[in-house]
Order: sequence, then C-alpha cells, then structure tokens
Amino acid sequence: MRALEHGEAVRIVRQRQVIIQPRAHIVTMLSMAGEDTSVHAVAIGRLGVPPQIKVVADPRRRDDQYELLRWLLPHFEAYYAQCRAEQTFPQLWVSSEGALGHLDTLADRLRFTDDADVQRLGELWTYAGERSPITGQQALISATSALRAHYATGQQETEDEHLGALLTWIAPPPGRDILAAVAMAEKHPMGAKTDPRFDADELQPAVELFNKARKDDDRRVQVFHAERIQQMIEGVIRPIYTATQAAMAILSRPEWLDNPALLPLAEEEAAQFAGFMEARDQGHRLPYHDSAKAAAFKIVARERTVDNVEAAFLRHDRAARERAVESGTVLRGTLVDRQKVRLAPRTFEYRMVLTTHQDSLHLRAGDEFWHLDDPKVCIRITEVERRGPFSWVSGIVEDGKRAAMELDIAAIFDFGPERPDWGGTVREFMQMGTRLAAPPWTHGDAVPAATPATRARPNDLLAAVEELVR
Repeated sequence: MRALEHGEAVRIVRQRQVIIQPRAHIVTMLSMAGEDTSVHAVAIGRLGVPPQIKVVADPRRRDDQYELLRWLLPHFEAYYAQCRAEQTFPQLWVSSEGALGHLDTLADRLRFTDDADVQRLGELWTYAGERSPITGQQALISATSALRAHYATGQQETEDEHLGALLTWIAPPPGRDILAAVAMAEKHPMGAKTDPRFDADELQPAVELFNKARKDDDRRVQVFHAERIQQMIEGVIRPIYTATQAAMAILSRPEWLDNPALLPLAEEEAAQFAGFMEARDQGHRLPYHDSAKAAAFKIVARERTVDNVEAAFLRHDRAARERAVESGTVLRGTLVDRQKVRLAPRTFEYRMVLTTHQDSLHLRAGDEFWHLDDPKVCIRITEVERRGPFSWVSGIVEDGKRAAMELDIAAIFDFGPERPDWGGTVREFMQMGTRLAAPPWTHGDAVPAATPATRARPNDLLAAVEELVR
C-alpha cells in the first residue's frame, strides 16, 4: 500500500537475500512460438560484460539448433571447470520464472538427444535445473524472484514477474505517473517468448522468406533474411539481458548488509555441485524419471533443507525473524522467573517463565524451543496460560542449564526452532538405506501367506466392533 501511495517500490529487508557469485553467468534465451523446447536466440555474459549473442533463423531445423547448442557448450564447460578448481559452485541468472522453467525443460530434453555435445550441455544445465526447486538454492536465480525478496511494489505478485515492470517500480522515471510508466515497460517481453503480434507481423513472414530462399538454394537471399531475423531477435533479447544485469547491479550495491545465513547455503551449494560433477565423471547417467528410492531420498533432502534454511535465517536475518515473531512461530518473551529446583539429592530441575503479548503463538506443551541468540539454551514447554493481554509460558531447561540461569530477569529473548543441522541429511540417508534394503511386501510382487485366525468368528461382526469402541 505504501509503494502504491508513493509510486515507488519499498524495501522490505536491509540484508541481502541471495548470493551473487563474482562470475555468475547471465543466460537469456528465447524460444520460437509453439516450440517450447527450442532456442531461437541466446545471449550469454556476466555482470558488467556485453552479451555474446547467437541467433538461429529457424530453430525447427535440428542441425541449425544443434549448432547453436554446440556453440554454448564451451562457455559452460569452462565455467564449470573454473568453479570446480575454485571449490565453489556455478550460478546462472535468468530474467523470470518463465525463463527459469524454459531452461529446466531444455535440460531435461537435451540430455536424451543422440548428439554427444548437446547431451553434455543438457547434463550441465541439469545441475541448475534440479537445484531450482530446492529451498535456499543459489544455483539458478530468477531476477524477478530475487528482487521480490528485497522489494515490495504496488502491484500484484504475478505482475512482478515482468522484470521491466518490476525495475520500473524500483527506479521510476521522474515526473511520470508510475502506472503509465509500468504500462509502457510491459510492452516489451521479458520472459522466454516474443510478443505474439511481433511474431505474426514481423518474425513469421521473415522466417517464411528465409525458408523459401533455402528451398530455392538462393544463398545470397538466404543470408539476407537470416541477418534480418538476427536484427529482429536482437532487438528483443538485448533489453532482457540488460534488465537482468540491472537487477544484479541493484542487488550488488553496498547498501545491502551482509547476511551470515547465506554462508552455509554457499557451502551446501558447493558440496552439492562437487557431488554432481563427480557423478558425471564416474559415468552415472541422469534418468528421466527417478526410481521410488531416489525420489524418497530427494523428498527427505528437500524437507530437511526447508528446516535448515528457516533455522539459519531466523538466527541471522532480522526481517525473517520479525516475520516469524508476527506469525507466532518464534516466541519473543520477557523473562520473569528462573528457578533451580531440587528434586532429589544431586538432582535438579531448571525452570523458566516468560511472558509475551503475541496473539497467535504456535506452541503447545512438549514443544522444544531454542534460544535463537544462544544455541546452548533449549527449553521444553510445560504450560501456556493466557492472562489478560499476555501469555505466560512455562518451561523446563533441557540444554544449557548454566547459561539459562545467567539470563537477566526482565530481558527479552527470542526462542525458535533448533539450529541448522546440515549433516543431518546424510545421517537420515543412511537410516533410510538400511530400512529400504528389504522392501516391505506392499512394494513387492510376493504376497505374504495367509495367517489362520486363532479365534472363532463372531456371529454378528458389527455388534462385535461396536463392543470394542464402547
């Protein structure tokens, strides 16, 4: 509402929410209308570097399409090799979620072609594509999603997917109505598709003339129309590449504070990339569909990553913590009492009582909450009681008893989920591997033998069941 009132985007965080790798690659691709798995044109480069552009006059011809993809392969081979040498990870920036989906779809299709070079490119892109749905991943970044994590605009979230409109909200032209400026920005495509009117009025006739010249074997006319198509496409793809660069430049400004929560994400990304490339070196193929076991492992990894990323941001990102306090997933309370109670000789129990004015707390007896600023202290909730405008939360200290007794009365503390356990996924995989070594009969072809009943069957089954539930 404030952005709409002032006609300018509003910053919603002060700390950077994404990592920007020094050598991150900007990948801008356009597909032909009706050909979602094609690449009509590509612009590739880095922040502050002009793009290298390659255009195919008609990507429906497989040989021409493969020529463009082979042209891309050395760029990514060199970049991935450099990342491996530096023990870091590659990062690809695209303009929007639509462009991200286009690259992910291409990665799936290309690695099953009959051309070794194109197959290799598909494998390299698959790393970024498979990482894209993972919470906190830093391998494949959409410029629109990265900007939305830092700014709020006066339009709907779906409208923020147009990178040009989003940048207009962030840096509106002086002296102009913001909605009129956004409407002008939206006239230029910013995804993986060209404008339908442009396709019908300009591009399609040019492609038809190119194919006619090729059919007539008129090399001079063919080159003329190919260059004409290139000029048309460059007029579309260059602004998208430039807008992606602008988004990266905005997020690279020194005004954004460092975010320690991003450090473990970078380490995790580097470890995932190293494992992915080692598997390629060993000749392991990437299947089109995961097996049931592989899918189960990936689901577990995603769930664990969600918990770890949330815990990391709650400890180091002030905006994330404030949102969690507002929603009630983090307990922000004033310490009103702490006691050391003797239960038996040499046996003591440490108790704490906090008060909070939060209305929508998500906690109940038995939950464990950890001190977000002192990872040694953990309390187990024993009672939650509402007294007027305040909630009184009582708990027993499970870990960090000595540190808990040193906390100041009347001071305010934040309690939330346990600190991130980035190694927990590996341990859980080991447990799952042991359990899945012998699949249950429900997942096999063999049906277990029938077990004979030891009791006589009752005459009235319904009456017998009703008797059990009384």
